[in-house]
Amino acid sequence: MGCHIEEYPDYIFCCIGETKGLYGVGFLIKKAWKSNITNFTGISERVALLQLKFEKLNISIIQAYAPTERSSEAEIQNFDADLKKAHTMADENVLVLGDFNAKIGRKKIGESFIKGNYGVGQRNERGERLIDYAFEYRLAIINTYLKKRPIRKWTWESPDKTVKNAIDYIMTNDPKIIKNYEVLNNVKFLTYHRLLRATLLLNQTKKCRINYKKLPSIPKTDDEIKYHVDMLKQDIEGKQGDLTNVQSYYDMLQEAII
Repeated sequence: MGCHIEEYPDYIFCCIGETKGLYGVGFLIKKAWKSNITNFTGISERVALLQLKFEKLNISIIQAYAPTERSSEAEIQNFDADLKKAHTMADENVLVLGDFNAKIGRKKIGESFIKGNYGVGQRNERGERLIDYAFEYRLAIINTYLKKRPIRKWTWESPDKTVKNAIDYIMTNDPKIIKNYEVLNNVKFLTYHRLLRATLLLNQTKKCRINYKKLPSIPKTDDEIKYHVDMLKQDIEGKQGDLTNVQSYYDMLQEAII
């Protein structure tokens, strides 16, 4: 298959895929938005980038299909590298969406910047990796910010219909442009996943500052700088806990610096 852009009467289909019946990602865009498309890049069978330009907003949409838990570490690392490449090419405003095969569970201490109060289930190892990814690129996980009924939260159902999980996500570094998010329950495809839909405000370009805290005054003299550096070193050296975990280490550094 490779990388394809196909034009139809009402839609434009941009996709990349090489393994028939497996993998593949892409975008279906209304023909009315054709002049707003500035670039489509198929990075791999698991990651693609669509860039759009509007009057007051340039936005990059990254579509992702993550490896499953049974995949090798090499496959996971390749996927992470593809995501990183997409971010290096992206505009300032980024929307990331797709199947991440990860359960992130409820919000934990220190995660207010990337998560709301409406996460579900128990977090697994892939969920931890997704949380680290969200922190690295300052992405708010939109699924967790809006209160929805339980039937509108899960995105995947096991073949025997006994297990339901939320493993598909929409994320953005500018949550203020998201007006609504929902899981669609009435669209039927031959898949165990359900469609997600988000409504964007294209005329909203200001960054959301709600989660940014006022920083303390910055030391100016050499004596003040030396004092604060010495105290910071002492504070970090005195910290205990599991510092091999990225989130734990981040929380420790944040607490020590503040």
